[in-house]
Amino acid sequence: MSLGAAPIATRATEAGVELEIQVRVPGRVVLVEADGTLYLGRNYGIHRSDDGGRSFVRVASMPTDGARRLAGASRLLSRLARLEVRALVRARDGGLVASNRQGVFVARPGERDMRTARVETGSIPLFPPMRLSRGPGGEIVWGEYGSPKVPRPIRLFVSRDDGESFQRVHTLEKVLHVHNVVWDAGQGHYWVLTGDHDPEPGIGRLSADLAHFDWLVKGKQIYRAVEVFDLGDRLLYATDSHLEQNGLISLDKASGRSEWLREFDGSCIYACRFGGLYALTTSVEPSPVNQSPFAELWLSRDAETWKCAYRARKDRWSAVWLQFGSLVLPSGASDRELIAFSGQAVEGLDGSTLIARLAPGAAL
Repeated sequence: MSLGAAPIATRATEAGVELEIQVRVPGRVVLVEADGTLYLGRNYGIHRSDDGGRSFVRVASMPTDGARRLAGASRLLSRLARLEVRALVRARDGGLVASNRQGVFVARPGERDMRTARVETGSIPLFPPMRLSRGPGGEIVWGEYGSPKVPRPIRLFVSRDDGESFQRVHTLEKVLHVHNVVWDAGQGHYWVLTGDHDPEPGIGRLSADLAHFDWLVKGKQIYRAVEVFDLGDRLLYATDSHLEQNGLISLDKASGRSEWLREFDGSCIYACRFGGLYALTTSVEPSPVNQSPFAELWLSRDAETWKCAYRARKDRWSAVWLQFGSLVLPSGASDRELIAFSGQAVEGLDGSTLIARLAPGAAL
């Protein structure tokens, strides 16, 4: 099944940087690969584009039950039920591993119907992950995204068989969520990013063999990150907080010394590299410190000077029941300066993905 991506002539501009939007397609972008291959989700279906978003082909689907299948016919019911591909990675053999709020699923190359992966949880039910990461040897690593309603230690898991099965490698105390696990090629270990409430936020080191873990920093909202940019001797990230002012943080990898670089008006959940462009977005997460009604896309070439490239207002539906307003970026990184982002619970873009370039003459 091919998804048509109709070209549109719209341009969007904020704060002096202009985007030229190439196409708009239904769905939520979840992964971009180095060669520019894009994956997006439509409810529990996974679609791939090899031509810069001009066309998408369905390649796999996560299992669903009758009630969710019916809910999928309505965008609002889909939002209420959180019918979305939460995370996606491609295994060494080209198979796909994905997660949603029900679990972790796997398909080998050519398989259209995903199967539930075997996760060795013992007698403790699983909290499915927010992100999935692939290590240098093809390992697939993730941590549980916990619930404040069920306080308990949070586990890290690994698969060494391309997502067919996962084994526990560590248990973290005083952590509510593992937001992400990120491989650091220069230092040869993983970064584990956690949240949410003090003393839970932190950034820790997990050894390449997954045998050793220690915290670099922990216990403050300034350490609450979901995605990071690796700048060699430091990590750069925007905070994801509903408790304190959000901002851009530079964190020294050796000392843990943090530097506040600038403010953002909303919590930051998504970040991605598109060629020479750094991209991050803010979300509308109502709280005493997050009062802006706009979700925003910010771009930079040097990771120092940032400009807003797109802005969308939170729609009129409940942020608690029908999702925060967000501009969603894919996981991964591309060698191409083709920007892909999706709308969630925002006016004019909810449930759709835009593929864009910097407009000719636009300066960053």
